[in-house]
Amino acid sequence: MITNDGATILKQMEVIHPTAKMLVEISKAQDIEAGDGTTSVVVMAGALLRASQELLNKGIHPAAISDGFDVAHKKACEIIDEMGTPVDLNDREILIQNCVTCLSSKVVSSNSDVLAPMAVDAVLKIIDKTDDNVDLKNIRVSMKLGGTVDDSELIDGLCFTNNKVSHFAGGPQRIENAKIGLIQFCLSAPKTDLENNVVVNDYTAMDRILKEEKKYIVNLVKKIVASGCNVLMIQKSILRDAVNELALHFLAKKGIMVIKDIERDDVDFICKTVNAIPVPHIDQFTKDKLGTAELVEEVSAGSDKKVIKVTGCPAQNKTVSILVRGSNQLVLEEAERSLHDALCVVRALVKKRSLLPGGAACEMEISQKLQAYSREIFGTDSYCVRQYGECLELIPYTLAENAGLDPITFVTELRNRHI
Repeated sequence: MITNDGATILKQMEVIHPTAKMLVEISKAQDIEAGDGTTSVVVMAGALLRASQELLNKGIHPAAISDGFDVAHKKACEIIDEMGTPVDLNDREILIQNCVTCLSSKVVSSNSDVLAPMAVDAVLKIIDKTDDNVDLKNIRVSMKLGGTVDDSELIDGLCFTNNKVSHFAGGPQRIENAKIGLIQFCLSAPKTDLENNVVVNDYTAMDRILKEEKKYIVNLVKKIVASGCNVLMIQKSILRDAVNELALHFLAKKGIMVIKDIERDDVDFICKTVNAIPVPHIDQFTKDKLGTAELVEEVSAGSDKKVIKVTGCPAQNKTVSILVRGSNQLVLEEAERSLHDALCVVRALVKKRSLLPGGAACEMEISQKLQAYSREIFGTDSYCVRQYGECLELIPYTLAENAGLDPITFVTELRNRHI
């Protein structure tokens, strides 16, 4: 694995110590909530733990330390709110610049000019301007090996990378004005609930079984055709084959495109996108259960690879798909992780519409204000707030160290600028 994503690295580590496990969980929570800053949060947590140890050595009770840190946290939030610059979600350029900043530390930073606008457009499509949160489940990120990261694209609809269109008996590969049905029952001969064997003594009995099977499948196909469906998506079955060759043959003859092995986890997203209702039984397969799309087609994704695109879905549906490409598995996975971080950055701006300066300027300003504030209050809180402020200086110190600068000179100069 090649990554510099803090949460991903910590996830791979097998830690036993309870405190170390807590730091891993903090990093995971940061990754889910904010997407970025997974390493910084661990650095800050480590600094706070060290500060707590020093305060304990001075004889301050753990409850008093906790309360003191809470006072410092509330004051820090006030300072951040005062520093924030309001941002307008209609200003697409500002949002893209923020995503580029987020992606600049990633392995795929050279492709930020492609991934950043993609992340911004995806989030803006699924929200109203009045929304104060983003449900990232409405953005489906699919990965397909082959090509380069620059070949990644935003699809206003659905994209299937692991499913294939049935080419059996010359089934269609492109359907315009699609009427999409999603079935959760099997298009194959029924089986008994219990395991048993059917003993056939002569060929006439065998012939009768085959005729009955054919008749059963023909009836299923007739009901599907009668509904007006021309694209059929079949959910994967674990009990028996979801569809057999005979059913595929009849569906191909009727010009119905078949997409097999739809995962259960994808059903909700598909239904939301194309306005379809999943059908658990053939008797319920009616016209009103069908979804719509302007075009369903299977397109080439390089060499022998194929992807299925469903575009022109109903306008009121606030869902979008992103197809991520990569020349090898490592780059592909890193591009997907980086895109997730960029989406989380835009989501954070939707939640709290303000910007802060970077390069540890924010941490240093809070540190100075907290240390000044600690001289205005009394008791154990004063000690705790001062220590909390000093801990925040570790971020500029670490950044200077990683950049190859002299950290002591750099942090001293930065501190003087903020006083």
